[in-house]
Amino acid sequence: MNSWFSLVLMCSLVLIESLNGAAGNAIPHNIPHNHLQNLEKAVHTVQEYYDLTNKQWMGRAVFAPYLGKTETCTCEKLMLVAMLNSYVEMFSDMMKRSKEIEASLKGIQANVTHLRESKYSKEQHVLTQLQEIKLKNVNDMTIQGGAVNDFLPVYDMAYRLGHKKQ
Repeated sequence: MNSWFSLVLMCSLVLIESLNGAAGNAIPHNIPHNHLQNLEKAVHTVQEYYDLTNKQWMGRAVFAPYLGKTETCTCEKLMLVAMLNSYVEMFSDMMKRSKEIEASLKGIQANVTHLRESKYSKEQHVLTQLQEIKLKNVNDMTIQGGAVNDFLPVYDMAYRLGHKKQ
C-alpha cells in the first residue's frame, strides 16, 4: 500500500470512528493477518477503481453508524417483536372491515401495543435499525462508495462476533 493511500485510509477510519461512535471497531485487529491483508488489498482495489479515496467520500459511512449502538437482545425476542408489529397491523386492518367487533379488536391491539412498548423496546429499536439497513439503496453509487469505505470495521465486528466462543 502506498503511503498516501495509507494516510487517507487511516484518516477516514479515524473520521468514521469519531463521527459514528464505533469505538474500538474502526481498525480491524482480530482478523488473521493474511486474511486482513487480502481484504485490505481487495478494498483498496475497489476504492481505486471507483475513486473512493478522494475527500468527497470522507465521512460518508453507510453501515458503520449502526455498530456498537445496540444492546444485546435475542433472536427469538426480535422475531416476537416483529410478530407483535404484524398483529397490530392485522388488527387495524380487521377493524376497518368488522365494525361489529371493533371494541374487541381495539382491546387486543391495546394489549399487544402495551406489551411491545413496555417489554420489547430494545428489540423494537434493533428491528427498526434492521429495516433501515434493508431499505438502503445498495444499487446507488453514493451508498456503494460509503459502504466500501466503511467495510473493514463492519467486517471486523462481524468476524469477531462470528468467532466468539459461546
